[in-house]
Amino acid sequence: MADATMTVAGLLDLPVVRRARPELVVGGSGDLDRPVRWVHTSEIYEISPLLKGGEVLLTTGLGLVGLSATAVRRYVASLAGVGVAALFLELGRTFTVAPDTLVAAARDEGLALVVLHGVVPFIEITEAAHPLLIGGEVGRLRDGADLAERIVSGMIAGDGLPAMVARIAEVAGAPVALTSVGGDVIASTPGAELPTGMSDVPSTTVAVSAAGTEWGSLSIAGPVAQPVLAVVESVVGLLALEMQRAHPRLPSLDQAGGDLLTDIVRGEYSSIDELNRRAAGVGLVVGAGQRAIALCLLVAGGSRGALTTIAAARAGARRAFGPALVAPFDDVVVVATAVHPRDVRRRLADFAAVVRTELDLTATGRFVVSAGALVDDIAGLDRSVATARETAVLARRLTPSTETVLADDFALYQLIAGLVDDTALERFVQDQIGALIEFDARTGSELVRTLDTYLSCSLSKSAAAASLGVRRQTLYGRLERISSLLGGFDLDHRERRTAIDLALVGWRLRTSAATR
Repeated sequence: MADATMTVAGLLDLPVVRRARPELVVGGSGDLDRPVRWVHTSEIYEISPLLKGGEVLLTTGLGLVGLSATAVRRYVASLAGVGVAALFLELGRTFTVAPDTLVAAARDEGLALVVLHGVVPFIEITEAAHPLLIGGEVGRLRDGADLAERIVSGMIAGDGLPAMVARIAEVAGAPVALTSVGGDVIASTPGAELPTGMSDVPSTTVAVSAAGTEWGSLSIAGPVAQPVLAVVESVVGLLALEMQRAHPRLPSLDQAGGDLLTDIVRGEYSSIDELNRRAAGVGLVVGAGQRAIALCLLVAGGSRGALTTIAAARAGARRAFGPALVAPFDDVVVVATAVHPRDVRRRLADFAAVVRTELDLTATGRFVVSAGALVDDIAGLDRSVATARETAVLARRLTPSTETVLADDFALYQLIAGLVDDTALERFVQDQIGALIEFDARTGSELVRTLDTYLSCSLSKSAAAASLGVRRQTLYGRLERISSLLGGFDLDHRERRTAIDLALVGWRLRTSAATR
């Protein structure tokens, strides 16, 4: 096997890097053990699409100057998303200290952040690191090619999965077991009987996938050195192809997750333990401090095919949340995952951004992503799915240009729509603001919209005038007319203001329904 792979700690220990007086400001010992595949230098903000994972990125931070906190978070999230090993920020040229927004984002995303207090030309660091990295890479390629050749030869000879797994075990120097996404053992070597045989032995697990579809996992008993793991990972695609050929009825991980979500929504399961076991089998576990949640993706007018939309939802879920269940329901795609409550809105925006890219949607209002109610466990996802779907439909009706929305944002609409029939709602709206509606119909004025905007701006005249695009004097005149038509009502009166606000909610519901 090739020599040990360079780690972040090994890179930091190079004399040229030590001259730069590096300080790990975000991360721990585990981050220092991350393998380094390459060292890049870049000041480009959108560098992540050019990376493959395992890189250390050297930057002076020039591309971050003047960016908002949100933009900095996206930059860090994109680096973490592609698997960058660490971000090295040189101080002195652009920043004298690491920006707080960068440190916070790195901590949230689990990206190791190292600051270099001394100025050392980046070219000197790459010149020192790359020969070491290339030497290890050549060794891994040679070993991987040898193993791949042996496995392909076995496939041609019809040796089957047991022989393939045996060859991998020889390279790994440890017992190996190949399992399906459902947890069934497909092939194993002595000493790797699952689930009991390896239960007391630390194991290394590698996903077995091909063309974006996961078919199972390969478990190697005991810790595995990174060079060995790299060689094993280079041939798992061949294992996936053989599994697909030899066991065509085995479900993929995506299919198993979709089936689970469908069963949850339909209530077709025998126990909560069964749900939790199946969810763990596809990687979805509600961790400490997390809650389960469902998202609903609704694409306007069926502008994209069902399979394309499902693929976009899967890509968005992987990027924004990690493990997730994805399944189509009627004209929407539903995603179920786990998230920290404080992160819902940000993760939802990340999800929507990936969907927009995957579906190549350039115009706004082409899709909406809604988040349902947060629930405590996997079994409660049926309620979250229902609220997510209801919210998506309401958002499409009431705010067609909105792309991300939480169920809480439309809770009042859902309450009114569920409790008040259309006739009673019409009567209530007419009693409260009918005079304004009739005046607008006769004169073409916008008194109802003006009042709605004024209340949404918390009775701020300047904010309302700016939102309406009118002068403050024009707004004053409209408010006087509104007061006159409604009998001189006092907006400082809480009950009266609440009634007017509810009437405006009803007006939005009724007018949106009329124009669907």
